[in-house]
Amino acid sequence: MKETAVKRALVVSLGGFGLFALAGCSGSGQAQDAADNLPNLEVQGLARIDCADSTVWGGDLEPTRGPYVQECWRGAPELPFDEEADDIMYSILAATDAVDVTDAVCPQDALYASAAVACRAANEGDVLYRVVVALTDPATVVGTLPDEPTDEQIDDALAGAQVEVLVATQEVPEATT
Repeated sequence: MKETAVKRALVVSLGGFGLFALAGCSGSGQAQDAADNLPNLEVQGLARIDCADSTVWGGDLEPTRGPYVQECWRGAPELPFDEEADDIMYSILAATDAVDVTDAVCPQDALYASAAVACRAANEGDVLYRVVVALTDPATVVGTLPDEPTDEQIDDALAGAQVEVLVATQEVPEATT
């Protein structure tokens, strides 16, 4: 079933993210600069939370080791979750010399009752920026949609839906260089 595959892809993506974050313990000035370049998502109506308190991936994230960082945020942005991921990544790209590597690093965006997630990634030198935006209650949002929704109906249902956001830096995995 597609929903199981999406859930599995999310766990693999986030699990792999934790492994890569742990692998990058050597650190550099570039990694510290990257951490300083992460956007403040309060301007987008999100509140910073402890990643351990996340309802989406709270216990599944491995803690990062300096100079790499991970931040978790929660809120109900005006944009649909996939557009919110784009907006956050655009902020990172505008503030850095990073290059978008989403296609090489992230699974496709998914919207199912069991999981709704959008991943974006960018590379700058030895640092990978990662943005993951997920609905906290995808079943409720999907449940409001008609059987064959239009793109506009989907966007309307997603706008203002509660999300959690993971924004992080990590060492670049060899597969993306």
